[in-house]
Amino acid sequence: MTELSAANAGTVKIGDITVNRLGLGTNRIGNNQSSREILRWAVSRGINFFDTAIRYGWSEEIIGQTLAPYPPGITITTKGGWSDDNSPKTLEARINRSLQLLKLSQIPLWQLHRVDERVPLAETMTFLKSQVSAGKVRHVGLSEVSVRQIETARQVMPIASVQNHYNLQNRQHDDVIDYCERHGIVFMPFFPLASGSSANSPALGQLAQKYQVTPIQIAIAWLLKRAPIMLVIPGTLSKEHLDENITATDIELSDKDFASL
Repeated sequence: MTELSAANAGTVKIGDITVNRLGLGTNRIGNNQSSREILRWAVSRGINFFDTAIRYGWSEEIIGQTLAPYPPGITITTKGGWSDDNSPKTLEARINRSLQLLKLSQIPLWQLHRVDERVPLAETMTFLKSQVSAGKVRHVGLSEVSVRQIETARQVMPIASVQNHYNLQNRQHDDVIDYCERHGIVFMPFFPLASGSSANSPALGQLAQKYQVTPIQIAIAWLLKRAPIMLVIPGTLSKEHLDENITATDIELSDKDFASL
């Protein structure tokens, strides 16, 4: 039997950083013991990529309190900036705050959470490029963006990742995934399991029975097969569910079954 480890998902490179293709989303992390336990459990199960954001409430602070000093190989990505104020002053304050809460001297991957249409994206990227030069941020990514916006950003600086809403039920960003694959940009789907509603799909249920796994595990396996640059980050506060998610990395969907979904 294969050892239960997120390493079974294979790896992907975010710039010069290599991580396992199954990480942990932490938008549900709170100031409680169960949150701290799931973070430690994730590390013990080979999870070496944790996704958070300054808008996630307690998440950054609890990650910093629980995991810092970080074990070798652990990568933290956080997000800042929103559609209401992406001025350089505001973005810098959020980056500085994330550094403090996460107890990092440099953020391995910082992602622009949302584009502010009132601020030209090129100007935002020029500022973020200065943060890389200053050593505060190692790599920069984008969230909830179009191909056109990615191209605009790449004219200013390299883009290491894109995090858009994507799952079996919501595939509006197929073109973004294809673009990322062509250009070696990591793609992280948020709400990768459609908040669990994917489990109600008859097609998923049939394949789950065929492979003797759960519908959610099929959904994870489908995402991992969708593209080699896919980094899946389902969130959970349950050790049991985390182990189930990791077990999904052992599922080898046939091309026919993949296409059927």
